[in-house]
Amino acid sequence: MNLEHVDILGVPFVHATRSQFVDQLHHHINAEQKAFVITANPEIVMKANEEPSYMKVVEQATYVTADGIGVVKAAKLLNKPLPERVAGYDVMMDLLHLADQHQHRVYLLGARQETLEKAERNIRKQFPQLKIVGAHNGFFDWKSRHIQQEIAERQPDLIFVALGVPRQENWIAENIHQFDKGVFVGVGGSIDVIAGTVKRAPEVWQRMNLEWFYRLLKQPSRFGRMMALPRFAFKILAQKARS
Repeated sequence: MNLEHVDILGVPFVHATRSQFVDQLHHHINAEQKAFVITANPEIVMKANEEPSYMKVVEQATYVTADGIGVVKAAKLLNKPLPERVAGYDVMMDLLHLADQHQHRVYLLGARQETLEKAERNIRKQFPQLKIVGAHNGFFDWKSRHIQQEIAERQPDLIFVALGVPRQENWIAENIHQFDKGVFVGVGGSIDVIAGTVKRAPEVWQRMNLEWFYRLLKQPSRFGRMMALPRFAFKILAQKARS
């Protein structure tokens, strides 16, 4: 199935519901094809617009999903509506569920060692049939080939990369060509959430589209990063005015 895309400030977002998107990734797994997934919010869109080198990385992705209600609202404002928000954490959990059903092989890369071990235990407990064939924390020599060799040897179907933006996208873009198969997904802080070291916003906040504000309250250090939101809104309004 070929999925359509919607251009938001030069970033091609996949036009699909979460269910359709996960089905598409499952097709890649069954066909033993490679895929590179970026879960992008307004902050990532602005980073791509302001840093040409990062935009080139984004352009290498097989799929970019709208992980941020701001992207969904911007698409609607530009008369290019997206079906819904497709959050990275939700996609990861859906893929873990699929891996449990079909005994797919999973590799985890990122987070602190203690957090990674907690996440691994929680995943094994919740999804006992999936196979975690390898895991490595996010602190490693970028030039070392150890992780790449391990992934190549263990042949995972799903590789979740939680190194944070932009390291996770850069790492995938630099290394995906070395592998014959595998769906590589940048998942940010999802491993921390699975481990329980970071709490996701309660459902009521999610339904109100205020998950970003909840995270800001819990992590005030994110304030500087959140300044990308008004810049994003300004560029969207300017594009709307031009059109």
